[in-house]
Parts: sequence; structure tokens; C-alpha cells
Amino acid sequence: MKTASLSTCSNHTLRAVALLATMIKAARKQRNMSQAALAERLGVSLLTVRAIEKGNLKVAVGTVFEAAAIVGIPLLAKNQRELDQLTKSLAALTTILPQRSGRKTVIADDDF
Repeated sequence: MKTASLSTCSNHTLRAVALLATMIKAARKQRNMSQAALAERLGVSLLTVRAIEKGNLKVAVGTVFEAAAIVGIPLLAKNQRELDQLTKSLAALTTILPQRSGRKTVIADDDF
């Protein structure tokens, strides 16, 4: 699988990643947590934490989300109850959506 690069991401995506990186760094500092302490909690290297805080697109999204959770940044929901409700709502929605997406084959009527 290819990894995202700066050239393949939209401006919106790049700005959102930069914002999340800044939020993680600010929340970590607000908690008086060092980069080394966050790295230890995450089970990653100090270089990875620095990459997260710079908005490096090559850091696994799960690692970035876990860093956000550790420093107290809510993702998608403020707490577990809201996340469970969102999960149930999306599960209900997926039951009414088509099983497959994509182009339908259209047979052209070329009998003139």
C-alpha cells in the first residue's frame, strides 16, 4: 500500500493534520508531560513523538490517535458513551446503504 505524501494530500488534509499536531503538542505541554514521557506511554521512540508533533504524514494514524487520547484530546466524541452512540448510529446507517459501491454497468442501446 502506498503512503500519503505531501503531493497526494489536499490542502484541507494538510491543514487538519497540522492542527491536530499542534493540539497534541499544546495538550502535552499543558499537562507538563515531556516528549520522552509521551513516547514511553505510546511505546514509540522520541523521534516518533517529534514526528507526530510536526504533523508528519508517515506516522501511523493509530499512533497519532493514541497520542491524542493520552493527552486528552477527544476524537470523534467527548467520551466513551458518545462514541458508542455514534458507533450504533453508523451501524444502523450502514444497514440501509448499498452493499457495494462503484459504477453500474450500463449497456448502451446502439440499435438505431
